[in-house]
Amino acid sequence: MKVCKFEKIKDEEEMKRIINCILNEHPYVAVLPTIVPLQKWLQEISVSWFHDEDETSHTAINAIEEYCYTLSDHLITSDELNKDSKVLIQKYCDNMHNLVEEKADLLIDKIIKAEIYRLSTHLFTYFLREQGINAKLLDTSTFMQLNLERKPDIPYIRESIQQYIGQNRDIEMFVVPLSLCKNVYGETDFVSERRNDYYATVLATVFKADEILLSTEINHIYANQNNLREQHSLTYTEAEQLINSGVYLLYADCITLAAHSDIAIRLIDTNDLATERLYISPHDTESNVKAILTQDSVTFVRFTSLNVLPGYLLMGKLLEVISKYKINVISMASSNVSVSMILTASSDTLRIIQRELHKYAEMTTDENMSVIHIIGSLHWEHRQVEGRIIETIKDIPISLISYGGSDHCFTISVHTVDKNKAIRLLSRQFFRQLSA
Repeated sequence: MKVCKFEKIKDEEEMKRIINCILNEHPYVAVLPTIVPLQKWLQEISVSWFHDEDETSHTAINAIEEYCYTLSDHLITSDELNKDSKVLIQKYCDNMHNLVEEKADLLIDKIIKAEIYRLSTHLFTYFLREQGINAKLLDTSTFMQLNLERKPDIPYIRESIQQYIGQNRDIEMFVVPLSLCKNVYGETDFVSERRNDYYATVLATVFKADEILLSTEINHIYANQNNLREQHSLTYTEAEQLINSGVYLLYADCITLAAHSDIAIRLIDTNDLATERLYISPHDTESNVKAILTQDSVTFVRFTSLNVLPGYLLMGKLLEVISKYKINVISMASSNVSVSMILTASSDTLRIIQRELHKYAEMTTDENMSVIHIIGSLHWEHRQVEGRIIETIKDIPISLISYGGSDHCFTISVHTVDKNKAIRLLSRQFFRQLSA
């Protein structure tokens, strides 16, 4: 059983691509975001409503109604389905018109937002029915409950959804509005957008899925694109270590939950729904190099001792300050006179660090840096891999190399202007092509 989650639906053409992807993948659950134009009108409604500009809110709702009618005419050729979809659109828009007349408060605002989320997703069920799929909206404002820590209450969700599935055994596909839920008090609520992948992974766990397909923006990932899965397959451990090092891949709890439930994760790019970019599962293919990931906007920092503190005390002081300001250190190297780090921090934070440490070390920085993580089975027994990496980029200046802290990752930092050249060389060497 499969769950698919899509991150963004910008326009009608993208709707068609997502529908085609769904037809190819045949998921039991499709998790869909609200159509982007509807999100924009939603913002207009929220702003105007709280400023007592009811007429502006009604105008935005009328625009939503007209837009959805147009979509229905373009994507539904069946007269019966088209008529039914327009009745549905009218119902949701009437509800929103009535809600706008209510006294403004945050709960009503969320209810209006939820209506738009449901309308967008419900409309998709009709698009899918047009393709012959018996699809139905799964209203997660009823089933997806958060606990006191604002995390999904998985036992509650599992029990309530299983009952619903039992009552709808004839349904081929459930379509879910992304992020819609209820809080511990039973009120309409939403999961943070940065947890969209986790939201879908919870559903995959509850539905006992074998795999989950996640559409996300991953233009910083380079892998073998010849559709041989074993060449771009990461283990849960490899993916988790990447995330913990600060690389944007998924929300960290996705990996933990997927590993616990033995769910394979497939990553595809929002701009290329047909190509699998990464596959994450418990199986280790032991390929030497599986993927290359990049991070931009990082800073190279070197602390050179002023000989005020012995080396071991200086290291302790540095780590104390780094911990104090909760700075993510991507990689680090040290000698008896200096410590070099690649980290993510704002210019203001860097100035604060320099002020705190000026008595103990001279601090030099370079903010125009990028980090390249080469991922694979890089255990020391695979003797030739590291040599091939260094030989491949021998003509590119390297600020820092991090190797040995993990058997799965070889990290180098280069100036951002050299990043693309390094990626091209590494892709040709290990993937036999230039990955897009």
